Amino acid sequence: MKKYTIILLAVLTFSSVGCKKFLNIVPTDALSGNNYWQTQKDVETFTNGMYAKLRTKLNAGFITLADMRSAPISTTEGTYGSYLSTNDLKGLQNNSTPTVWNGEKYVPQWNNGWTWGNMTKWKPFYDIIASANLLYKQIDAVPAGVLSEAEIKRYKAEAVFMRNLCYFFLVRLYGDVPYNTDALTTNALPRTPMVKVLNNCIADLEAVKGDLPWTYANPSLVGVRAMRGGAIALLMHMHMWAAGFDSETNKPTYYAAVKRLGVEISSSTDYGLMTYTQEDSKRLFKGRTKESLFEIFQSFNNGESFSVYANLGYVLSHYPYLGQQTFTTSRGFYLKTWMDKIYSDGEPDARKELWFENRTVNNNTFQFKKFANVFVNGITVQNDDDLIIFRLSDAYLLAAEASAELGEDNEAKIYLNKVRNRANATPIGSTGEKLKEDIYHERVRELMGEGHYYYDLVRTKRICDPEYCLAPISVTSFNAGAWTWPIDESALIENPSMTLNNYWR
Repeated sequence: MKKYTIILLAVLTFSSVGCKKFLNIVPTDALSGNNYWQTQKDVETFTNGMYAKLRTKLNAGFITLADMRSAPISTTEGTYGSYLSTNDLKGLQNNSTPTVWNGEKYVPQWNNGWTWGNMTKWKPFYDIIASANLLYKQIDAVPAGVLSEAEIKRYKAEAVFMRNLCYFFLVRLYGDVPYNTDALTTNALPRTPMVKVLNNCIADLEAVKGDLPWTYANPSLVGVRAMRGGAIALLMHMHMWAAGFDSETNKPTYYAAVKRLGVEISSSTDYGLMTYTQEDSKRLFKGRTKESLFEIFQSFNNGESFSVYANLGYVLSHYPYLGQQTFTTSRGFYLKTWMDKIYSDGEPDARKELWFENRTVNNNTFQFKKFANVFVNGITVQNDDDLIIFRLSDAYLLAAEASAELGEDNEAKIYLNKVRNRANATPIGSTGEKLKEDIYHERVRELMGEGHYYYDLVRTKRICDPEYCLAPISVTSFNAGAWTWPIDESALIENPSMTLNNYWR
């Protein structure tokens, strides 16, 4: 954490030039220290650079691994699938990557195509947080008249959204993490309890979410820059994650907040569920629609394409949706027993036909084609969809879950059946515990491949229940931190007040 000061951020960003030279140039993507922003273009360039850092962090398997860990997926290429599905991260590290000599001993490395090690390194998130803290502070130093008061508030709110999104990702990965919102701090900070971090973030974002627009007149910004709907979705997720780990006494307060946020986002005419036709399904996941709340942009036409590992289709698809003409079987498939549980053959559901091919064959002819927008790079077919972080149906289902937890079943079913009606699925009329189970399974169906599966298991503790998880974690292991990712030892160098996750050491 000592590195995250204004001056050091500038030095780290432009380490190839001396400090004296740095002060004589104007690198508008990282203006800091003695170089204040002079124009709105300067501010925009820095802000876009902050989003670009997030894109770099998330574009190489971050979302995919959340749908593979503890998941009912069988892979036939390599051993990574079995290690992930059984939550054996030690096996994943020791057997999927080579060892290197660190000066004292050979140690396993997480350096293969899947970049497992990126999941253990939190510095990129703290780099984004440092940029957000800097934006929040320095925007007030822009010369008078360059920005309107509303624009200053919006940029500040974007900074708050981005730092809190990063903290949300951090606590879901590692539990307790150092928390800082001061652009000038030089202190080495210890880990802050996870629930306290979340409550700090909730208060931080609630204070400014009204300064974000519901949407943008410029369609290229919709969903890919912070909007009020994205802030509401983030708040809902943070409340639900805190509810999963805070005391029983405090849970109703979180659920009531999520219910209130559900009403707020439902009041906006700028958002709406798209139809699940073949064309609209493609448009939805290509991005920037009325259903988009926050996503990471990708466009092959603009030379901005993700790693092939960014999408679950890399494992669960084959030609003509992925690969070359000779690539005729997928690297893995969802188990038939699980697919039968999620999608009953006798029940109507447009998602079954739109998103799957050979859904229940239980072999590698299975295809997951939810993200079916493709471009052709030579003779290799690759995905060209955005990475969806939050969308409206996700928010509706969180509102349904919170309402059910409060015992307000009728309200819960309104939100739940909005999502099901859009998929031409039979409305659900259950109550009580059965309704809670139905809402959970609806999240599994609706959000498959979008990075929520593992974290929903964790926050609801269903990961300890064999009814929901084929390789459940024992309660003892869960409490010891088996649900977290390991933290790379580089965190100790950057912050000597840090500690690692002992379960994975």
